[in-house]
Amino acid sequence: MDRISLLSDDLLWKILSFAPTKVSVTTSLLSKRWSDLWKHVARLVYVPKKDTEHWRASSFVHNFLLLHKAPVLETLHLWLINCRPTDIETWIRVAIGRGVRHIKFYQSSTSLGPIRLPRSLYTCETLVTLTLVYRNIVDVPLKICFRSLKTFYLTLRNFSSDENVHRLLSGCPVLEYLRVIRLSGDDNVKPLTIMVPSLQRLHALDVKFGDQVPKDDLGFVIQAPSLKWMMITNQFCSLVKMPKLEKASIRLPRGDSKKLLGCLTSAKHLSLCVKQPMESYPIGVFSQLVSLKLCACSSDWFRLILRQTPKLRVLRFQLQEKLLPNLFNIERFCNSSGDVQFQWERPSSVPQCLISSLEIVEWIGYKGTEAEKNLVMYLLENSGQLKTMAIRPLNSINLEEKHKMLQEISFTRRSSSKCQVSFT
Repeated sequence: MDRISLLSDDLLWKILSFAPTKVSVTTSLLSKRWSDLWKHVARLVYVPKKDTEHWRASSFVHNFLLLHKAPVLETLHLWLINCRPTDIETWIRVAIGRGVRHIKFYQSSTSLGPIRLPRSLYTCETLVTLTLVYRNIVDVPLKICFRSLKTFYLTLRNFSSDENVHRLLSGCPVLEYLRVIRLSGDDNVKPLTIMVPSLQRLHALDVKFGDQVPKDDLGFVIQAPSLKWMMITNQFCSLVKMPKLEKASIRLPRGDSKKLLGCLTSAKHLSLCVKQPMESYPIGVFSQLVSLKLCACSSDWFRLILRQTPKLRVLRFQLQEKLLPNLFNIERFCNSSGDVQFQWERPSSVPQCLISSLEIVEWIGYKGTEAEKNLVMYLLENSGQLKTMAIRPLNSINLEEKHKMLQEISFTRRSSSKCQVSFT
């Protein structure tokens, strides 16, 4: 006996909602019991094969919406292949009429030109999550109101102005999470201003293709006073003070890092891969910072920040970090491989965090240079609360060299009797 068919309709609808729509529709062939179940699934997720002709994709979506019986269409997730504007408008109108909460639109790489979204989308009151992966956004109306939108994923291939994006964001009064990715090889790209008072989480990524030479006036201008979490990976960034910020990851090889760090002093957790400072200057006191991670290309910041972190408990150094996943075939933003030299100058007095708070030090990609060795020894000799010193040498270092490094560190005097050194 087919035990799954004995389950309630509600449970079967839930199970089918986890499958792509094309798969759930094919279950109608199993038996009479399954013939109409797919029509009550509150999700339309259709990603056609690359060689699918656009009229086939349009026909499938049309037929699904025509036969669909559920009172609510929770999710509309479509990969658009040269679809006619009238088709897209019809699909969105039907979805809005059924209280759609999540919309995902991906523009196929084979699509010709930008896709114009119907104006009815820009005033959808039920929409909670919106994902747009497009070549460009055009014909954005002046009146925009996403009354319920809390999550917005935006990826643009061609980007010549932030006017349309500014309109979109200004029409999101309760937006909490924004992920914006710019993919461009256009030399005329301008900075993108992100000004959202309600925003709490932000992931901004700027990716350049082709032979474009990075410029210092590209990137993002961020004004989000409610921001609590932020990840920035691009060529340039300008920030306005964010008093509620708790966690930030900044990967920024260019731009004015002096102004940048002055806006991050409220953070509790901070990861930095930023342009080396040219000189010492006041950067503010990181009074709440408990965890600091530094890329090797940002090693000079260590000397500046150490004295400004009275509550620091965890300190991590990373020689080589893969800054971007293999989503795009692009170069890394920094060269944190073997040619980056860690620099260290012994301070005239011991920073307060070493005396009273630092408990964990991790070093990934340790090379055992004189500067690195001196810093490790200094931390062991002066960190009164240190519990763990974890060191992971470069994979290219042989066993004999690793053994020598371990011996040098093991014989170092330790200020903390509780400190355990691990060398893997």
